[in-house]
This record gives sequence, C-alpha cells and structure tokens, in this order.
Amino acid sequence: MQLRIPTELNDKQIEEFQRIWKERFGEDISREDAIEEGLNLIRFIALVIDKDDHSRK
Repeated sequence: MQLRIPTELNDKQIEEFQRIWKERFGEDISREDAIEEGLNLIRFIALVIDKDDHSRK
C-alpha cells in the first residue's frame, strides 16, 4: 500500500492541532510549530502504518 503523505496542512487542521496541543500539554503552540509538529506526527504515523503493512506480508 502506498500512502500519500501531505506536505502542508490547511487552516482548519492547524487550528485543530493547536487546540489538541493546548488541551494535552496546557500551553499554546505557534502556527509555525503546529505545522511542523503536525506534519512530523503524520510522517511518524505513516511510518508505523507502512512498517505494520510490510510485517503482514
């Protein structure tokens, strides 16, 4: 399975990530940091999914 990994987030996704970050860690995160951390999280999850997919073959 080939995953399509996004290279950017839209405004709604950024705002939702900022909201979740604040709820989880109790602090605000800048828009730039939210983009960076959000994309890092997506890439990490894609790696886990890909590794799991390969281990089933």
